[in-house]
Amino acid sequence: MTQKQNKARAGASERPRQHGTAFAALWGALIGALAGLTGSTLAYFEAKDTHREEAHERRADIRRAAYVELAASTDKYVQQATQLLTVSLDPARSPEQRRRQYEDKFAPANTDLSRALTTVRLVTTPEGRGDLKEIEARSAQVGAMATGYPEGPDGVDLKKTDAEFDAAVRRQLAALQTFMDRAADEAL
Repeated sequence: MTQKQNKARAGASERPRQHGTAFAALWGALIGALAGLTGSTLAYFEAKDTHREEAHERRADIRRAAYVELAASTDKYVQQATQLLTVSLDPARSPEQRRRQYEDKFAPANTDLSRALTTVRLVTTPEGRGDLKEIEARSAQVGAMATGYPEGPDGVDLKKTDAEFDAAVRRQLAALQTFMDRAADEAL
């Protein structure tokens, strides 16, 4: 009988040990699952932040490229407008030479400027769009002055026209500079 009692006591003490082992195993599995879930969640948010930063950097690269193109096309436009006005006001130049200067040089520069302005309008900030309106207005004024003499300089006050054109160009370039200063202050 004592053997039976000893076996009964041994079996009774093993049960709590088995329950304790099972309980510890369950806790271990739960802690492991929580650690895995936490790691996965952290990895998800880190990837999301990285994706957001990469998207922001891509937008900034696109803006910078558009702004550089705007500056370059504005400079080319001013050069070609100046050359067109010079040819138009030169009494030694023929109407054919004036037309060729317009078609071969000024018109492509005007197209490039229009394209650059459109691209910048699509990628810039709302404040930048306001500055673009000023650039467009000043560019139109420079263009109108450069193309306003298709028949030559007859009856034109050359000094006055030259001074007005220079002032218009300075205003156009100042508008571009205002835009570029704002762009440089943006968090690109």
